[in-house]
Amino acid sequence: MAKRGSRHRGTSGSRSPFDPGRRRFLAGVAGAAGALALPGCGPAGSDAAEAEARIGAGALPNPEDSGIDHIVQVMMENRSYDHMLGWVPKSNGIQNQVFINNNGEEVPTFHMGNSDPAYGFQGCGWEDPSHGYGAGRIHLNNGAMDGFLKTVDNPVDKFPAGYYNAEDVLFYKGVAENFTICDNYFHGILSSTFPNRMYIHAGATDRNTNTLPWAQQAPSELPTIWDLLAAKGLSGRNYFSDLPLTGLWGTKYAQISKPFEQFLVDAKNGALPAVSYFDPNFGFSVGESPAGVSRDDHPQADIRDGQVYLTEIYNALRASPNWERTLMIVTYDEWGGFFDHVEPTFGPVSAEEGVFNDGRLGFRTPCVILGPRAKRGHVSHFRFDPNSVINLIRWRFGLGSLSARDHWSHNMAMALDFKNPPNLDAPAFGQLSPDGLTSTSRGLPWGAPCFNYLTNQLPVEAPTSVAQREWLEHQNELRPLYEMSKAAGLI
Repeated sequence: MAKRGSRHRGTSGSRSPFDPGRRRFLAGVAGAAGALALPGCGPAGSDAAEAEARIGAGALPNPEDSGIDHIVQVMMENRSYDHMLGWVPKSNGIQNQVFINNNGEEVPTFHMGNSDPAYGFQGCGWEDPSHGYGAGRIHLNNGAMDGFLKTVDNPVDKFPAGYYNAEDVLFYKGVAENFTICDNYFHGILSSTFPNRMYIHAGATDRNTNTLPWAQQAPSELPTIWDLLAAKGLSGRNYFSDLPLTGLWGTKYAQISKPFEQFLVDAKNGALPAVSYFDPNFGFSVGESPAGVSRDDHPQADIRDGQVYLTEIYNALRASPNWERTLMIVTYDEWGGFFDHVEPTFGPVSAEEGVFNDGRLGFRTPCVILGPRAKRGHVSHFRFDPNSVINLIRWRFGLGSLSARDHWSHNMAMALDFKNPPNLDAPAFGQLSPDGLTSTSRGLPWGAPCFNYLTNQLPVEAPTSVAQREWLEHQNELRPLYEMSKAAGLI
C-alpha cells in the first residue's frame, strides 16, 4: 500500500519565514547534541543512526595515518534522496507514496525514465519544481513532508512526485554495489542553489536566495575552506565546466578556479591537489530550465548526462597514480523541489546568518563516497550535511575553525573503513555516452534541448508565462557569473 506523504496535516503556518527563538535555543544546545544523530534521522527513527555514531566517533585514526591525501568533492544539482536513490537496498528510502495536489486530488509517486515518456529522463515542458526558501517550508508543511505538489502552478503537472530506479542511474547503481551510499545527508539550508553552494565552501551563507555578486549584493566576504588551506600552504582547486561558483566571492578565488580539462590532466599526471571541488556544466548559454541543456542534474537536464559526468570523474581518479590515497564524495546542492519523507532538523547558525535563516537544514539529497577507504556495498546512516565534508577536510589536514557548525556536524570520516587495509579495487561501472564506447561529459549528450531551435518554442505542457519566467530566472542567475568569469580570464 502506498505511504501517504504525511504524518499529520499542517496549516498555513508552515509558510512563515522562520522562528528565531527556536534557532537560538538550538544553537545553544547544538554543541552538546552534536555527537548524536537527532530524531527522525535513520531507517528506524534515530536509533540506528545514534548507534552508528557512537561506534564511529572513537574509531578515527590519527589524520596523517588515514591513507587520504586527496579529497574530491563533486556537487550536483537539485535532486532529493527518495526521488533519486529511494531504491537503494537497506537504505531509508520510500518511493511508494501519495501526495495531494492543489485540486485536492491524490497523486501517487511514479517511475519516470522509460516507464513514462511524458517525463522521461528530463521532464521537458513541465515546471522546474519550486525550491526556494518559502517553497521549502510549504513542502515541509510543519514536518508533514506532504507539500511537494502545493507549489506547482499546473495541477496536471506531477513532476515533483516522480522517481528513478537503479537502471536509470547506472553510476549510482555501481556505487551502491561497490562503495558507500549515505542515506542521511541533508543540504545546508532549506533554500535554493547559491546559499547551499556557499555552504559547501564556507559552512555558512550570507543569503537565503540566489542573489548575485555586484548585481544584487557585494561579493561574499565569508571565510572559506580555501582560506584555511592557503593558511597552511596546502593546495586546493575548484574545477568547473562552464561557470565557477567560486565567483560568488568575486574574483578572490580566480587563481584556484580551473577548467575541467585541467582536472583530467592533473589526475593523469598524479598531480591532484589536497582538495578538489567540482562545478558541473550549468548550461549557462541558455540556462538550466526550461531549456534542458545542462549536465548537472538540474531540471530539465537529462539525468543520464549527469551520470556520464560522474563516471568520467571516477574513471579519471581510478586510473590516476593518486587513486591509492584519494577519496571521492558526491553531494547535491539542494532537493530541487522533489519529494522526500524525512523531516530535516535544525542546526546552529551565526548571529549574522540568523537574521535571515532559522537554521533548518535542507531535505535529504543523494550522497555517495568512493575510494580505497570507502566501505564496500555499504549504506551509512550518519546524519551528514555540507559541514561534514568540511569537517573531514579540517580533520585530515589539521585546519582551524570555520563556522558555527564546526562542532555540530559529524565528520564524514566516521563513515569510512579504517579497520581494514585500503581496498584499491576500483571496478568499472557507470553510464556510457550515447556512442556506447566512452564516458565523456564533453561529447554528444543523452538529452535533447527542450525547445525547437527553428521556432524557439517549448513543449505545449509548459505555459508560456511559466517557461518565460523560468528562462529569465536562470538567465539572471547565470549570466552575471559568466560575464564576471570571462572578465577575470577564467573562460
